[in-house]
Amino acid sequence: MSLKYFFKILLFSGFLSIFNSCQPRQEKSTSLILIRHAEKIISSSDNPDLSSKGRQRAANLVDLFEAVSIDAIYATPYLRTVNTAKPLATARQLEILNYQAHDLKGFAKKLLKNHREETIVVIGHSNTTPQLINALTGSQHPDLSELEYDWVYFVEVNTLGSSKVKKLKIRL
Repeated sequence: MSLKYFFKILLFSGFLSIFNSCQPRQEKSTSLILIRHAEKIISSSDNPDLSSKGRQRAANLVDLFEAVSIDAIYATPYLRTVNTAKPLATARQLEILNYQAHDLKGFAKKLLKNHREETIVVIGHSNTTPQLINALTGSQHPDLSELEYDWVYFVEVNTLGSSKVKKLKIRL
């Protein structure tokens, strides 16, 4: 091998090294799927169960997220949230983990710390779902109306803390 050829390879290798160091790094992220509980029965109870339409919507989550790898599922400890999560948790053989909605900022920090680079489903309520998004991202999503059950939020938070939110309407 000639010295001239050696220097060309060395120069090319140096160029590749510099070029690669200038490329943006692929940051890994934590993916969160936030869903308001499915339709509930009309009741004077503080803890109503799902209606038949709500049970159908909950069952549809299994097919909707069939191709998504899910590492954990969280729900508040109410019938309507737990029963929304149950079909998906059963299909994935995951335990439904409870969270308390009174400290969403603390819960957001816990999710990002304990589930780094994982995909998490969180079932919440008309007010707590958007408020959790706000706690995770610093954004300002308004509460859902009492009649809105068909929104799914996809939140990506990378290891540097920057985030993206996508909102998708899923009709029955």
